[in-house]
Amino acid sequence: MSLRDERGFTLIELLTVMGLSLIILSATLATFTSLVRGAHDNDARGEATETARTSLDRQARQLRNVAKRVNAPVIDTVADYDFIFQTSDPERTWVRYCLDTTTAPGSARRGRLWEATSSESTLTAAMRGACPGSGWSATSPPVVVADFVTNRRDGLERSVFAYTCTSGTDSCTASASTYDQIVNVGTELMVDTRLDSGAPELKVATGVYLRNQNQRPEASFVSSRVRTRTILLNASSSSDFEGRTLTYHWFKGTMPTSIRCDQPTITTNAAGDKILWGGRTIGQGVTLQHAFPTTDGAAGASVSIGLVACDPGDRDGTAGVPPGATIQVPIPS
Repeated sequence: MSLRDERGFTLIELLTVMGLSLIILSATLATFTSLVRGAHDNDARGEATETARTSLDRQARQLRNVAKRVNAPVIDTVADYDFIFQTSDPERTWVRYCLDTTTAPGSARRGRLWEATSSESTLTAAMRGACPGSGWSATSPPVVVADFVTNRRDGLERSVFAYTCTSGTDSCTASASTYDQIVNVGTELMVDTRLDSGAPELKVATGVYLRNQNQRPEASFVSSRVRTRTILLNASSSSDFEGRTLTYHWFKGTMPTSIRCDQPTITTNAAGDKILWGGRTIGQGVTLQHAFPTTDGAAGASVSIGLVACDPGDRDGTAGVPPGATIQVPIPS
């Protein structure tokens, strides 16, 4: 065997192999780095999405227990990116959810959904102020409940909150006086932790039926002659959206000035008239037969008659009582 048969690699061959190895190693490392970065991005997107889902679950529980309206509204603010309502817990907590895209860190296109609560009986101006804002609550500071929310970015506007009224539209959101007609609230969050990744945004959504909403009853009545100076008042045409049984209070002449269905206390004045809520009451019931005394005027004269219908949730509907117009009923001859 000659020495020529036992020779090793040449320098050129060794350098060639080393170069190829470096190329393969670089490609492997690049692939591994990409996989690690992708896994990290997926974990971040998953965590942000799960956080958003948890916040919507919490909001859904609060909305299912929205307070019953009695003498004051329980929904204060209704907007695409801002929602304030009151819950029925013992402290009757006010809750606000709002989307902040002005001070969110990292990017002007990144939003944060904030939650603030307040147990104050009267909602403060600070609670309705900037999102987020100082002085939101004396008992619970505002917190971020969902991050990387992209409902508003680059001129793209996608509502966080959507509302459905009893009419099947959102027409009742135009005025605070008709917020009690909102029966469903939908919430949708678009989440994206890396807007430049090319991956699609993740959507988290929920919808809640407001089971405690209580609309004002619709009060109406007709009158018919029974005999001379006696009429029959009939309120059976009145209705309640929730289908509950109503109680009826009738008034004559002096109409009630401050209706409180939860306080139906009747007193008697010096003239012997029965007074309820500052008005002269003549009786209760879905129907009422009333005889006009001569002090009400001669036959053919008209007398103001009013009706207040109360539902079990202590909301009232009126007919012939301010702020509605009085109803003039003639004394039958």
